[in-house]
Amino acid sequence: MAVLMSPGRRTVIGLVAVSLALAACSSAATSPGWTFGPVTSPSAAASVAPTVAPTVAPTLAPTPVPTVAPTPAATLAFSPGTVAAPRVVEVTTDDNLNFTPGLVQAAVGETVTFKIHNTGKAVHEFMIGPLADSFADKEGTPEVADIGPNQTGEVTFTFDGSGPFAFSCHAPGHFEHGMAGYIQLVGPGAPQVGTKENPRVVWLNMDDSLKFMPDSIAVAKDETIRFVLTNSGTVVHEFQVGAADKVAADEVDGVVVVEKDELDEGSTHAVNYTFSGAGPYAYACHEPGHYEAGMTGTIEIVGN
Repeated sequence: MAVLMSPGRRTVIGLVAVSLALAACSSAATSPGWTFGPVTSPSAAASVAPTVAPTVAPTLAPTPVPTVAPTPAATLAFSPGTVAAPRVVEVTTDDNLNFTPGLVQAAVGETVTFKIHNTGKAVHEFMIGPLADSFADKEGTPEVADIGPNQTGEVTFTFDGSGPFAFSCHAPGHFEHGMAGYIQLVGPGAPQVGTKENPRVVWLNMDDSLKFMPDSIAVAKDETIRFVLTNSGTVVHEFQVGAADKVAADEVDGVVVVEKDELDEGSTHAVNYTFSGAGPYAYACHEPGHYEAGMTGTIEIVGN
Protein backbone atom coordinates (compact mmCIF):
# COMPACT_ATOMS: atom_id res chain seq x y z
CA MET A 1 0.00 0.00 0.00
CA ALA A 2 0.98 3.54 -0.33
CA VAL A 3 1.33 4.18 3.37
CA LEU A 4 0.50 7.70 4.24
CA MET A 5 4.04 8.54 5.09
CA SER A 6 6.46 6.29 3.30
CA PRO A 7 6.74 3.83 0.45
CA GLY A 8 6.76 0.11 0.77
CA ARG A 9 3.28 -1.55 1.00
CA ARG A 10 -21.41 0.66 1.18
CA THR A 11 -24.11 -0.55 1.80
CA VAL A 12 -23.55 1.11 5.12
CA ILE A 13 -25.05 -1.30 7.55
CA GLY A 14 -26.20 0.85 10.39
CA LEU A 15 -24.37 1.76 13.44
CA VAL A 16 -21.16 0.16 14.63
CA ALA A 17 -21.20 -1.46 18.04
CA VAL A 18 -18.35 -0.26 20.06
CA SER A 19 -17.66 -3.01 22.60
CA LEU A 20 -15.65 -0.91 24.95
CA ALA A 21 -14.95 -1.51 28.60
CA LEU A 22 -16.36 0.93 31.16
CA ALA A 23 -13.62 2.87 32.84
CA ALA A 24 -13.53 3.86 36.46
CA CYS A 25 -12.46 7.41 35.70
CA SER A 26 -12.71 10.40 38.02
CA SER A 27 -15.71 12.64 37.51
CA ALA A 28 -14.10 15.74 38.97
CA ALA A 29 -14.47 18.51 36.42
CA THR A 30 -11.25 20.21 37.43
CA SER A 31 -9.02 17.13 37.34
CA PRO A 32 -7.67 15.79 34.08
CA GLY A 33 -8.05 12.11 33.23
CA TRP A 34 -4.60 10.55 32.89
CA THR A 35 -4.00 7.80 30.37
CA PHE A 36 -0.93 6.19 28.90
CA GLY A 37 1.77 6.92 31.47
CA PRO A 38 5.29 7.49 30.20
CA VAL A 39 7.56 4.57 29.37
CA THR A 40 11.03 5.14 30.72
CA SER A 41 12.69 2.32 28.80
CA PRO A 42 11.23 2.32 25.30
CA SER A 43 12.36 -0.48 23.06
CA ALA A 44 14.01 -0.89 19.85
CA ALA A 45 14.19 0.43 16.38
CA ALA A 46 11.33 1.57 14.21
CA SER A 47 11.17 0.49 10.61
CA VAL A 48 10.27 2.61 7.67
CA ALA A 49 6.54 3.04 8.15
CA PRO A 50 4.49 5.20 10.47
CA THR A 51 4.53 4.90 13.22
CA VAL A 52 5.88 3.61 16.44
CA ALA A 53 4.62 1.96 19.51
CA PRO A 54 4.83 0.76 23.04
CA THR A 55 7.15 -1.83 24.50
CA VAL A 56 4.12 -2.72 26.58
CA ALA A 57 0.95 -2.43 24.54
CA PRO A 58 -1.32 0.44 25.59
CA THR A 59 -4.59 -0.37 27.29
CA LEU A 60 -7.15 0.31 24.62
CA ALA A 61 -10.81 -0.47 24.43
CA PRO A 62 -11.74 -3.27 22.02
CA THR A 63 -11.90 -2.37 18.35
CA PRO A 64 -15.41 -1.50 17.21
CA VAL A 65 -16.93 -3.71 14.52
CA PRO A 66 -19.89 -3.15 12.20
CA THR A 67 -23.26 -4.25 13.53
CA VAL A 68 -26.93 -3.50 13.11
CA ALA A 69 -27.39 -2.67 16.80
CA PRO A 70 -27.01 0.89 18.07
CA THR A 71 -24.14 1.69 20.39
CA PRO A 72 -24.91 2.61 23.99
CA ALA A 73 -23.98 6.24 24.52
CA ALA A 74 -21.83 5.98 27.63
CA THR A 75 -19.48 3.05 27.05
CA LEU A 76 -16.15 4.80 26.60
CA ALA A 77 -13.07 3.50 28.36
CA PHE A 78 -12.24 7.01 29.56
CA SER A 79 -13.95 10.26 30.54
CA PRO A 80 -13.71 12.62 27.54
CA GLY A 81 -11.88 15.86 28.14
CA THR A 82 -13.40 19.28 27.77
CA VAL A 83 -11.96 22.66 26.89
CA ALA A 84 -12.10 23.57 30.59
CA ALA A 85 -10.68 20.23 31.76
CA PRO A 86 -8.78 18.43 29.00
CA ARG A 87 -7.99 14.75 29.32
CA VAL A 88 -4.24 14.28 29.58
CA VAL A 89 -2.51 11.73 27.36
CA GLU A 90 1.15 11.09 27.90
CA VAL A 91 3.40 10.13 25.00
CA THR A 92 7.11 9.35 25.01
CA THR A 93 9.71 9.74 22.30
CA ASP A 94 13.08 8.03 22.05
CA ASP A 95 16.21 7.76 19.97
CA ASN A 96 14.73 4.90 17.94
CA LEU A 97 12.36 7.54 16.55
CA ASN A 98 9.35 5.98 18.23
CA PHE A 99 6.22 7.48 19.70
CA THR A 100 4.85 5.45 22.60
CA PRO A 101 1.98 4.78 22.21
CA GLY A 102 1.66 4.89 18.44
CA LEU A 103 -2.14 4.90 18.64
CA VAL A 104 -4.37 6.98 20.92
CA GLN A 105 -8.14 6.73 21.29
CA ALA A 106 -10.21 9.92 21.42
CA ALA A 107 -13.89 10.80 21.51
CA VAL A 108 -15.37 13.03 18.84
CA GLY A 109 -15.34 16.63 20.05
CA GLU A 110 -13.18 16.04 23.12
CA THR A 111 -10.20 18.14 24.11
CA VAL A 112 -6.93 16.39 24.92
CA THR A 113 -3.69 17.77 26.29
CA PHE A 114 -0.75 15.76 25.03
CA LYS A 115 2.33 15.72 27.25
CA ILE A 116 5.32 14.53 25.25
CA HIS A 117 8.30 13.24 27.25
CA ASN A 118 11.61 12.96 25.41
CA THR A 119 13.44 9.97 26.92
CA GLY A 120 16.34 10.05 24.47
CA LYS A 121 19.04 12.43 23.31
CA ALA A 122 17.65 13.48 19.93
CA VAL A 123 15.47 16.59 19.69
CA HIS A 124 11.86 15.91 18.65
CA GLU A 125 8.65 17.72 17.86
CA PHE A 126 4.99 16.69 18.09
CA MET A 127 2.42 17.88 15.53
CA ILE A 128 -1.24 16.90 16.03
CA GLY A 129 -4.18 17.55 13.71
CA PRO A 130 -5.92 16.27 10.59
CA LEU A 131 -3.86 13.41 9.23
CA ALA A 132 -3.10 15.06 5.90
CA ASP A 133 -1.97 18.28 7.60
CA SER A 134 0.14 16.57 10.24
CA PHE A 135 1.86 14.28 7.79
CA ALA A 136 2.50 17.15 5.36
CA ASP A 137 3.97 19.34 8.12
CA LYS A 138 1.39 21.98 7.20
CA GLU A 139 2.05 25.39 8.66
CA GLY A 140 -0.45 26.29 11.37
CA THR A 141 -1.07 22.70 12.48
CA PRO A 142 -0.86 22.58 16.31
CA GLU A 143 2.55 21.48 17.46
CA VAL A 144 5.21 21.70 20.11
CA ALA A 145 8.73 21.93 18.71
CA ASP A 146 12.27 21.49 19.99
CA ILE A 147 11.61 18.97 22.76
CA GLY A 148 15.12 18.35 23.98
CA PRO A 149 16.58 15.45 25.99
CA ASN A 150 14.74 14.83 29.25
CA GLN A 151 12.30 17.63 28.42
CA THR A 152 8.50 17.55 28.24
CA GLY A 153 6.44 19.42 25.65
CA GLU A 154 2.72 20.08 25.85
CA VAL A 155 0.03 20.83 23.28
CA THR A 156 -3.77 20.80 23.53
CA PHE A 157 -6.07 19.81 20.68
CA THR A 158 -9.84 19.43 20.22
CA PHE A 159 -10.99 16.60 17.96
CA ASP A 160 -13.70 18.39 16.01
CA GLY A 161 -15.14 16.40 13.11
CA SER A 162 -14.79 12.80 12.04
CA GLY A 163 -11.10 12.82 11.16
CA PRO A 164 -8.88 11.15 10.32
CA PHE A 165 -6.38 12.61 12.78
CA ALA A 166 -2.74 11.79 13.41
CA PHE A 167 0.46 13.03 15.02
CA SER A 168 4.00 13.17 13.73
CA CYS A 169 7.54 14.41 14.26
CA HIS A 170 9.16 16.48 11.52
CA ALA A 171 12.59 16.95 12.97
CA PRO A 172 14.99 16.32 10.07
CA GLY A 173 14.58 12.75 8.83
CA HIS A 174 12.31 11.60 11.64
CA PHE A 175 8.99 11.44 9.79
CA GLU A 176 10.70 9.87 6.81
CA HIS A 177 11.95 7.15 9.16
CA GLY A 178 8.38 6.51 10.33
CA MET A 179 7.92 8.75 13.36
CA ALA A 180 4.16 9.22 13.33
CA GLY A 181 1.07 7.99 15.17
CA TYR A 182 -2.67 7.57 14.71
CA ILE A 183 -5.87 8.61 16.47
CA GLN A 184 -8.73 6.10 16.73
CA LEU A 185 -12.03 7.96 17.16
CA VAL A 186 -14.43 6.01 19.39
CA GLY A 187 -17.89 6.40 20.88
CA PRO A 188 -20.90 8.46 19.72
CA GLY A 189 -20.30 10.35 16.50
CA ALA A 190 -17.27 8.33 15.46
CA PRO A 191 -17.24 7.08 11.86
CA GLN A 192 -19.39 3.97 11.59
CA VAL A 193 -17.98 2.42 8.43
CA GLY A 194 -14.65 3.25 6.89
CA THR A 195 -14.28 4.84 3.46
CA LYS A 196 -11.25 5.22 1.25
CA GLU A 197 -11.09 8.88 2.25
CA ASN A 198 -11.51 8.14 5.97
CA PRO A 199 -10.76 4.50 6.80
CA ARG A 200 -12.03 3.04 10.05
CA VAL A 201 -9.10 2.39 12.36
CA VAL A 202 -8.70 -1.18 13.63
CA TRP A 203 -5.84 -1.76 16.06
CA LEU A 204 -3.97 -5.08 16.05
CA ASN A 205 -1.32 -5.99 18.57
CA MET A 206 1.30 -8.69 18.12
CA ASP A 207 3.95 -9.99 20.48
CA ASP A 208 6.31 -12.87 21.11
CA SER A 209 3.42 -15.33 21.62
CA LEU A 210 3.09 -15.30 17.81
CA LYS A 211 -0.56 -14.28 17.98
CA PHE A 212 -2.58 -11.36 16.67
CA MET A 213 -4.80 -9.63 19.21
CA PRO A 214 -7.59 -9.67 18.24
CA ASP A 215 -7.43 -12.65 15.92
CA SER A 216 -10.88 -12.02 14.38
CA ILE A 217 -12.61 -8.85 13.19
CA ALA A 218 -15.80 -7.96 11.32
CA VAL A 219 -15.98 -5.47 8.47
CA ALA A 220 -18.71 -4.21 6.16
CA LYS A 221 -18.66 -5.09 2.49
CA ASP A 222 -16.83 -2.39 0.56
CA GLU A 223 -15.46 -0.91 3.78
CA THR A 224 -11.93 0.45 3.95
CA ILE A 225 -10.01 -0.38 7.11
CA ARG A 226 -6.79 1.20 8.32
CA PHE A 227 -5.01 -1.53 10.24
CA VAL A 228 -2.75 0.05 12.84
CA LEU A 229 -0.21 -2.60 13.77
CA THR A 230 1.73 -2.57 17.03
CA ASN A 231 4.59 -4.96 17.72
CA SER A 232 4.78 -4.97 21.51
CA GLY A 233 7.22 -7.89 21.59
CA THR A 234 10.84 -8.35 20.61
CA VAL A 235 10.44 -10.66 17.58
CA VAL A 236 10.16 -9.10 14.13
CA HIS A 237 6.78 -9.65 12.43
CA GLU A 238 5.03 -8.90 9.16
CA PHE A 239 1.36 -8.38 8.29
CA GLN A 240 -0.51 -9.62 5.22
CA VAL A 241 -4.21 -9.03 4.57
CA GLY A 242 -6.42 -10.08 1.66
CA ALA A 243 -8.06 -13.09 0.06
CA ALA A 244 -7.73 -15.94 2.55
CA ASP A 245 -6.33 -18.53 0.13
CA LYS A 246 -3.67 -16.19 -1.18
CA VAL A 247 -2.73 -15.02 2.31
CA ALA A 248 -2.32 -18.66 3.32
CA ALA A 249 -0.08 -19.20 0.29
CA ASP A 250 1.99 -16.08 1.03
CA GLU A 251 1.09 -14.63 -2.38
CA VAL A 252 1.53 -10.88 -2.03
CA ASP A 253 0.69 -8.84 -5.12
CA GLY A 254 -0.06 -5.43 -3.60
CA VAL A 255 -3.70 -5.56 -4.74
CA VAL A 256 -5.48 -8.76 -3.69
CA VAL A 257 -3.02 -9.22 -0.85
CA VAL A 258 -1.14 -6.30 0.65
CA GLU A 259 1.69 -6.49 3.13
CA LYS A 260 3.66 -4.48 5.64
CA ASP A 261 6.92 -6.16 6.55
CA GLU A 262 9.76 -5.48 8.96
CA LEU A 263 7.52 -4.77 11.93
CA ASP A 264 10.32 -4.30 14.43
CA GLU A 265 9.92 -4.44 18.18
CA GLY A 266 8.39 -1.38 19.75
CA SER A 267 7.04 0.00 16.48
CA THR A 268 3.62 0.77 15.03
CA HIS A 269 2.75 0.78 11.33
CA ALA A 270 -0.36 1.13 9.17
CA VAL A 271 -1.92 -0.65 6.19
CA ASN A 272 -5.15 0.29 4.39
CA TYR A 273 -7.35 -2.34 2.74
CA THR A 274 -10.77 -2.15 1.01
CA PHE A 275 -12.96 -5.25 1.36
CA SER A 276 -14.72 -5.09 -2.01
CA GLY A 277 -15.38 -8.82 -2.46
CA ALA A 278 -17.44 -11.49 -0.75
CA GLY A 279 -14.45 -13.06 0.95
CA PRO A 280 -13.26 -15.06 2.70
CA TYR A 281 -10.51 -12.75 3.89
CA ALA A 282 -7.74 -13.27 6.41
CA TYR A 283 -4.56 -11.79 7.80
CA ALA A 284 -1.32 -13.49 8.76
CA CYS A 285 2.36 -13.22 9.52
CA HIS A 286 4.72 -15.20 7.32
CA GLU A 287 7.98 -14.58 9.14
CA PRO A 288 9.70 -17.99 9.33
CA GLY A 289 7.64 -20.34 11.49
CA HIS A 290 5.08 -17.73 12.56
CA TYR A 291 2.23 -18.79 10.28
CA GLU A 292 2.85 -22.42 11.15
CA ALA A 293 2.63 -21.46 14.85
CA GLY A 294 -0.85 -20.03 14.26
CA MET A 295 -0.14 -16.34 13.69
CA THR A 296 -3.28 -15.75 11.63
CA GLY A 297 -6.58 -13.91 11.89
CA THR A 298 -10.00 -14.16 10.29
CA ILE A 299 -12.22 -11.44 8.82
CA GLU A 300 -16.01 -11.67 8.66
CA ILE A 301 -17.90 -9.66 6.03
CA VAL A 302 -21.19 -8.44 7.53
CA GLY A 303 -24.16 -6.78 5.84
CA ASN A 304 -25.22 -6.98 2.24
